[in-house]
Amino acid sequence: MSGRAPRRLGFRLEYDGTDFHGWQVQSGQRTVQGTLIDVLRSTFDPEATVDGASRTDAGVHARDQLAAATIAHPVAATGFVKALNARLPRDVAVRCAWEAAADFQPRFAPNGKTYIYRIYRDIAPRPLIDRQAWRLGFDLDLDAMSVAARSLIGTHDFAAFAASDAGQTSTVRTLFGIAISLDPSGVCAVTVEGSAFLKQMVRNIVGTLVEVGRGHWPVDRVAEVLDGRDRRRAGPTAPGRGLTLERVWYEAPCGDRHAP
Repeated sequence: MSGRAPRRLGFRLEYDGTDFHGWQVQSGQRTVQGTLIDVLRSTFDPEATVDGASRTDAGVHARDQLAAATIAHPVAATGFVKALNARLPRDVAVRCAWEAAADFQPRFAPNGKTYIYRIYRDIAPRPLIDRQAWRLGFDLDLDAMSVAARSLIGTHDFAAFAASDAGQTSTVRTLFGIAISLDPSGVCAVTVEGSAFLKQMVRNIVGTLVEVGRGHWPVDRVAEVLDGRDRRRAGPTAPGRGLTLERVWYEAPCGDRHAP
């Protein structure tokens, strides 16, 4: 760091994950965290660091990611936002920032998260939707999917829906709700809210519900998969592009004006 004392700034950001290899820094890959660190170090402090509340996977988007930076620079929070947005690429932007406590850790701050997975059916691509949705070539029974999803609400062991390399010591998580809706444009939104999530958990849940929706599995198969705690019995992992981290439940001093 420079001769100035390091300080912590919390901030919220939005990004299109299409051209990122996920959130977390990876050697030789373009990542959201790596992009932020590069801009912070070239703008404010050559030893700046960044932490995030959610390690989104490759292709996954965020409307409301919570993050924090440690820098040794006197820039005000408003100046921090302006400076970063003037230098960041077009697919990532900082929405607001605030002075945070030195020990502020975004990963442990939220009271929950909301994810939305978007799906649509069409024989041809829809360029204005494709970057944020999974295109299917078959119809889905949304009512059957909704009934099947009910068995996942509550506190359960979600081992069957965790990535094989998840690495968590516990696979028990709590889901507050799962809602499935269809908007006027024909896009289906699977909204999942919970206290915390395992790696690829939402994408694995969606892939499993799609098996029900297309008629390959009966509704009660989802509860059986959950109870079996075996990833091999669940459905495929839905593509990353359909998933958006919609909201991180954290009341920031800068407000929550951009969140839905």
